[in-house]
Amino acid sequence: MKKKLLQFSAYSIAFIIAFNVPFAYMSAVYAAPVKEQHKEGYEEAEIGETVVPQEAITIEETSDTSGKQDKQSSVETPNNPERIEEKANVESPNLIYTYVTVKANSLLYEPNNTTKALLQLNDSSTKYHVNRTDNEDWYELSIGQSTYWIASENLSEANLDVVTPEVKKSVSITTKNTFKIYNQPSTTSTVLAVGSQAIKFKTIDIVDNYFVLKLGDQTGYIAFKDVDLSFKLTDKVEIVNKSVALYTVINSKFKKIGTLKTGAIFKPTKTTSKYHYIKKSGKQYAISIAGTMPTKKAVSLAKLKSATYPITLYTEKASAVYDQNGVKIGSLNKGQTVHLKGISKGRGIIEYLGQSGYVDLLNFYHKNIVNPTKNVTYKAYSYYVKVFAKLYPEFTSLEKIGESVEGRAIYALKVGNGKKEILVDAAIHAREHMTTNVVMEMIDNYSYSYNKKTSFAGYKVRQTLDTTSIWFVPMINPDGVTLVQNGINSMANKNLIKKINKSSNYKRWKANARGVDLNRNFDGEWKYVAFTPKTYKGYKGPRVFSEPEAQALKAFVERHKFKSDISYHSSGQMLYWFNFQNSTNYKRDLELTRQISRVTGYSIIPPMYAKGSGSSADWFIMSQKKPGITVEIAPYAGEGPVSHRHWNNVWKKNKSIGLLVSKEASKR
Repeated sequence: MKKKLLQFSAYSIAFIIAFNVPFAYMSAVYAAPVKEQHKEGYEEAEIGETVVPQEAITIEETSDTSGKQDKQSSVETPNNPERIEEKANVESPNLIYTYVTVKANSLLYEPNNTTKALLQLNDSSTKYHVNRTDNEDWYELSIGQSTYWIASENLSEANLDVVTPEVKKSVSITTKNTFKIYNQPSTTSTVLAVGSQAIKFKTIDIVDNYFVLKLGDQTGYIAFKDVDLSFKLTDKVEIVNKSVALYTVINSKFKKIGTLKTGAIFKPTKTTSKYHYIKKSGKQYAISIAGTMPTKKAVSLAKLKSATYPITLYTEKASAVYDQNGVKIGSLNKGQTVHLKGISKGRGIIEYLGQSGYVDLLNFYHKNIVNPTKNVTYKAYSYYVKVFAKLYPEFTSLEKIGESVEGRAIYALKVGNGKKEILVDAAIHAREHMTTNVVMEMIDNYSYSYNKKTSFAGYKVRQTLDTTSIWFVPMINPDGVTLVQNGINSMANKNLIKKINKSSNYKRWKANARGVDLNRNFDGEWKYVAFTPKTYKGYKGPRVFSEPEAQALKAFVERHKFKSDISYHSSGQMLYWFNFQNSTNYKRDLELTRQISRVTGYSIIPPMYAKGSGSSADWFIMSQKKPGITVEIAPYAGEGPVSHRHWNNVWKKNKSIGLLVSKEASKR
């Protein structure tokens, strides 16, 4: 080696001398500015210093000098770029992964604790999102909002543009000691991971019988059967499936009546391996345990509301049940019986699992709402007409046509879709409130038959009322009726009424709350009606239509084109129909009156040619030029209401009258 160096030096010197090259030029070449890491045979140099390779000036021959010199020369020689690239590759850092696939059976550990594996990833084709840790040998992978470590040697880079799963329902769950995570909500789908001890996760959603987890940026599914859902007696229960079956239990027999929906929360009285049980109001309900989980949340149903006017309804088609906040929590199957407790914000309040549930009443029907054998009060009738309107919006219409002196509402309810219309009104006289019973019972029966497409009293109800509708005004004088039924303490104008009545007997009262007889306040030649002192009956008022009740009915009539008016009164079993009609109308009105008489057996009062009337029916005859018939329904009752012992006979005679008059009007 030394000999070769000496030869090389000699040749170099000879070459330089031959071409007359100054030695200073050679010094400049070796003095190129370099700042390089310490390498064998080199010293670090500042810019401008001359660096002389140590090997170049070392002339001692050693056994390994040749190898070192060859290696050093290859690194520094500009004409060997491949060797430079090889060096750069060796010194580059490890790859940084974002999306990866994993080797089958890769283990997951707690962060910084790699002594015991918690999970095993089975599928090598699924792509996961990972994060780098401070330890280059380990990466983070998140499952169910818990972080685990996986060895980097088990990862292979994958290209993936993943949309992060949306969190729809986050609940905390604890698995059983062994469990599996699938890539679909099915135990026959690919197993993504296997666990060998109980682990807590947070879900991002729940589908039927599966909890959904975020696994990296993927979704995984754990079956309910692999989750610890132990129920304590003190626990409330939440429905986490889309729906869970609801049963009634009678003599150990289960009958499915509907479902409970996701989010519904209830407190069972006991829980078995298959069912939660609720016992309320003498009824027992059962809810499948599959699809439920314990919760500390408040129950979703409100305390059961007591019913002032109990009504039984029947589910006409499957109906959703809502909580008090309008959240759907369950459903009822067709044919189920429910107990209506009231109406709130347009929905019916029913007894549901012993508590208050809310339903759309249009999904239900009735069989019998009104009890006509007892007094129908102002509050009861007001409630009933609202129920009918909510049950049957397709063929009913409810209108508040005015208010009484004391602010009680006066309602009109239409039954039928006929373009032609008739009017049936009642209780214009306070003590004659049995007429309200007649009208409400007509509404009850006619609407049932219309809904069920059945006949009533020999009439095809739907066909009849789809030609000529009936507008019912069940109580024109709600203040007076309330006074007669409930006494003086039910009234706001106590002192005035006491002064007018001059007696503690308020059962005889006929007038409104300020002593005006409403059936003397209409303009059927009102000016000819004699003035009488203000008392419990007969006072016609200071002027025609002075009273808000009379004004309400007048305006209502004038907004419509009623073909007939049947005005119900209570005493005498008679029919009044005349008020100076012309000859054509006279014959028409008399014929209709005779038809009613043949059905009821009531006497027809012959024309009385005395001028002066304040009755609503007489005003209707004169102003509308149509039949206005006053129907007195019962034997004379004297100075008081008709006894309920007459009810059955009254109803038998009058049950078809609304349909009769409707059908007659269809011909005009």
